[in-house]
Amino acid sequence: MKVTATVSTKNRYFSTLPTCLTAIALQTEPPDELLIYDDGEQKDLREIPIYQNIFGLLDKKKIEWQVLFGARNGQVRNHQHAISQAKHELIWRLDDDNVPETNVLATLKKFFKKDKKLGAIGGLILFGEKDLLPSSLASNKMEDIFLGLNEQWFLPKENYDIKHVDHIYSSFVYRKKAAKHGYNKLLSPVGHREETIFTYEMKRNGWNLGITPLCITWHFQESTGGIRDNTRKEMWEHDEMIFKNFLFDDWNIKPKDYHFIVLDCGLGDHFAFKSILPEIKEKYKDKELVFSVCYPEVFKDDNIRLISISDARLLMGDDIDYYNIYQFMDEHNWKDHIIDAFKEMYLQS
Repeated sequence: MKVTATVSTKNRYFSTLPTCLTAIALQTEPPDELLIYDDGEQKDLREIPIYQNIFGLLDKKKIEWQVLFGARNGQVRNHQHAISQAKHELIWRLDDDNVPETNVLATLKKFFKKDKKLGAIGGLILFGEKDLLPSSLASNKMEDIFLGLNEQWFLPKENYDIKHVDHIYSSFVYRKKAAKHGYNKLLSPVGHREETIFTYEMKRNGWNLGITPLCITWHFQESTGGIRDNTRKEMWEHDEMIFKNFLFDDWNIKPKDYHFIVLDCGLGDHFAFKSILPEIKEKYKDKELVFSVCYPEVFKDDNIRLISISDARLLMGDDIDYYNIYQFMDEHNWKDHIIDAFKEMYLQS
């Protein structure tokens, strides 16, 4: 099964692009072809010493390569060109700040041999500067899209080879024949949600999508350059509007409406909160309740989705302090029982 690797890049000639291309060349099973779409200054990279070494390495690995000048209209157009210009049936999509470990392509390829209906599969996409933690809240289901927590960003809580999902993020391998629908050309140069729309349309067309924790691509997020450099807020808003039109009107998906309860407090306080649980369930009966707790055993028989405090911090960041019951009581000079404070915080708002 031959593979064309594609990278869309913009002005990262001396930051992440060399690392990305070198990692592609050093795969245990290298791709057969590499297409580099340059949307930036469009330098002649053959005249630059670092690229002379990289292109020489690609030649030694018997990887055909081309640098193609894009129209500077964003990566969506470049990835669309890749579908028609790639010589081979499997296409490996990468961003210019992706650094795949050496086993990534070999690992992803093997799943296509096992499943003839597999349209695309991606590995974990981890961030070098962030803690490597599992997350019980992360989800690649379309109904959870607005949680903003992709399963590929976290180490798995349980071991598995492949998990079938609704959409895939960032870097993945896909069958060309599963991509006949193409990328959405209505998106701005930002290309916000492009991978989600592209891969979910595959699933809608009858193809399987998968993710696997058996290989890791590192996402070296670079603050300068990149295909989304110098883009404007209205571009992101434009793309989000297009995505929501697909989500609600074309796909008829109703995302879950979550309501979070955070109990970063003592065991006795958990039991105090549990005394108002029936009222909480009634107030939020139309929402998906998620409890972030220190003592999950208190709610083990209450049919409630439980997550850790660390999971809540991943989702909320510093906003988690809003749910601190002790801070709430201090700010309101609270003199009554903590049960009444919980009622004020969660039932009166």
